[in-house]
Amino acid sequence: LRMWQKFNELCLKQASKADEVSYERKLPDWLEKYIRYKFDLFDRTGDGYLDCDEFEYVLGDFGVPARDARSAFLMISQNNEKKVDFEYYKDLCTDYFRSNDPSALGNFITGKLVFSDK
Repeated sequence: LRMWQKFNELCLKQASKADEVSYERKLPDWLEKYIRYKFDLFDRTGDGYLDCDEFEYVLGDFGVPARDARSAFLMISQNNEKKVDFEYYKDLCTDYFRSNDPSALGNFITGKLVFSDK
């Protein structure tokens, strides 16, 4: 919890009124680099877009069932209507790391579909 409190404080410090990005969407450099690394990990073909097969394959290495990975990809790609390029993936990751909205699409980038206290 302390790490995320410091994270938020850092984002507030780095944000300025002249920034195009609000502090709620601001990410520190280290996290932007991590997001780029994750995108490149998923983008196995190197075409600049993530597809369902790539998403399923990589999440499978982390123990996510194929069905969950495919369902999560359908959610984040809005039923394959939205192309998942780096900028969109970065927006999803920003939601994952910065948003308090439980219905934010970024919550599904890990392939997890069920969020319960049990």
